[in-house]
Amino acid sequence: MVGHRQRLISKNMSEDFINILKDNYFVLIYGITLLVSLIKYSGYFDTVLKYFPILIAYTFLNELLGYLVKNNPNFSFFKNANDSSINEIIYNIYAIVFFVFFYYVYWNIISKKEYRKKILIAAIISFLSFLISSFFQNPNETNLFYATAISSWILVFCVILYFKNKKINNEKIIQPKNLMFWVSISLLVFYSVFPILYLIGYLNYEIWDKYHLLTVLRILIIAMYSILTIGFLKSARRAFG
Repeated sequence: MVGHRQRLISKNMSEDFINILKDNYFVLIYGITLLVSLIKYSGYFDTVLKYFPILIAYTFLNELLGYLVKNNPNFSFFKNANDSSINEIIYNIYAIVFFVFFYYVYWNIISKKEYRKKILIAAIISFLSFLISSFFQNPNETNLFYATAISSWILVFCVILYFKNKKINNEKIIQPKNLMFWVSISLLVFYSVFPILYLIGYLNYEIWDKYHLLTVLRILIIAMYSILTIGFLKSARRAFG
């Protein structure tokens, strides 16, 4: 009886995983990028990006967990929660961790004190946006989309400061062997567009649905992680910075 139950659980988990891949085909790029980041880890293990593979793994697992919480009641964190949107808390926590990580990365890697101060102030604004949003929106039941949009634009601001810092130091902007160059390009490509799509999705679903913006978002995700994968493959430790 126990063996039969275990086989049934295993079968259900396998079916869940297959359904995840069918409904969220784009998550495969997370796995590919994670694998490449681990293979190339020796090239940046002692840099400010040393915890980056953990963040990529967290991203991948976050998508899997979000799907399971939404579609499998056995994974619910709240006893009496019947609304599948309760899993938004997972994404809200992830967003904070993600943005804090990259604000920290850019604050560390930029040399100009004025820019570092601006990043610190911007990071505080990001934190306050999540805090204030929590008073007007229940983070357990809805995505804090205003805060996420603000934090995304702040991240783009950090990337721009990074490139400006390169320019004032008379360094080349395009550095194919520098992993930070690829990371910055990938973030710029995705987060310069993502907040607009995100706000439309939550504030005007008709436009979101009519113009298939979910597909656009998934294409951007694939583009972002493809750029990261190329960066891991092309980068060299001596060029990092």
